[in-house]
Amino acid sequence: MGKKLFTEAEIDALPTILDVVEMMSAGENQLILPMVTQIPSSDYYDEGRYNYVSEKNNRSVVHMMPMSQSPFTFYRGQSRYHEPCMPSLYRKNKNGEWPTEEDIAYNRLKICEFSLLLDSHPVFREVCHNTLVNYVTMAQHYGLTTEYMDITNSKWVAAFFACTGYEGKTDTYYPVGRDYNEGFGVLYMTDWDVKNMPEEFVEKNCVIGYQYFARPTKQSSFGYWMNKGEDFNKAPYFKKIFFRHDLDASKIVFEMSYRQKRFIPNDSLSVLTRKIAESKEVTRLAHYRCWENFYPDKDPTFGDKVCEEKGLKIREDNTPVAKFTDEELAADWKEWNEFGRADLISRILPIMPITTIDLTELSGEKK
Repeated sequence: MGKKLFTEAEIDALPTILDVVEMMSAGENQLILPMVTQIPSSDYYDEGRYNYVSEKNNRSVVHMMPMSQSPFTFYRGQSRYHEPCMPSLYRKNKNGEWPTEEDIAYNRLKICEFSLLLDSHPVFREVCHNTLVNYVTMAQHYGLTTEYMDITNSKWVAAFFACTGYEGKTDTYYPVGRDYNEGFGVLYMTDWDVKNMPEEFVEKNCVIGYQYFARPTKQSSFGYWMNKGEDFNKAPYFKKIFFRHDLDASKIVFEMSYRQKRFIPNDSLSVLTRKIAESKEVTRLAHYRCWENFYPDKDPTFGDKVCEEKGLKIREDNTPVAKFTDEELAADWKEWNEFGRADLISRILPIMPITTIDLTELSGEKK
């Protein structure tokens, strides 16, 4: 292990996670202040609302982007500082070895199996009929290994992940104190508004937004795409804010998240995704989708070699590795028709011009 980033005294002098959130809130207020004279205004800064956005190079590709107090400021919270900081697909394994091409292909097979599971859900299909959802970023938010880093435009989501530890066996989080790891965490933050957002960042940032399933929706989720060997710590679009772990501060953030349920709600997709991740089987359909989406320049038998090397059995009859029960699908469809569809429609912001009111005219002052 290399040289420590901070001495104990330097860690003690760092702010707590609540101090950092307060600083971010002040920054958000400065962003919003010039907009208070605009109509409409407040709805565009409410968490739980969505705005249609299209991709730069293809205006027909539309996403439902989650809004927040600073919708074009992005955050990532980590309770540990990693050096280098890479997406899970490109990290070293437990033996300190970099992933091989076969390791990467194995994880992409899992992603394609996950995409087939999503395609089987009628509400997901309806929502995505007119909006695009990236399967890979969805898989990232449900714990599969991908080339994306989780980011969000909600400071509270980032704060939650920044001050909690994770227990994989139970899929639970817990608040951490000064004795956790090296005693400090990091929160990454962009520091621009929509007017000066770099085009390169837009190309790497993938909107997940609303797609029916709860976790990415509650987390105001985005995915930041990275190349193999790229270090998130060196990303030119983010600044790092270090803070010391303080159990009392962490508990406050944890309780505000309703003890994780606000951002990590239980849903059937999380259980089924884990089943896919742990399975020693994959369907031939997922095998073909993986070749079609990721390896079209390779011989189709490449996937067979990967499965053989990784001990994956191919289900030639395409029986799903994981599937929603008929009861789950019927209940979700019923809820969607009775409440969900109308609720979503009420949360989508109308597309309308923004009118600016001159304060001097309201006050009667002369320019």
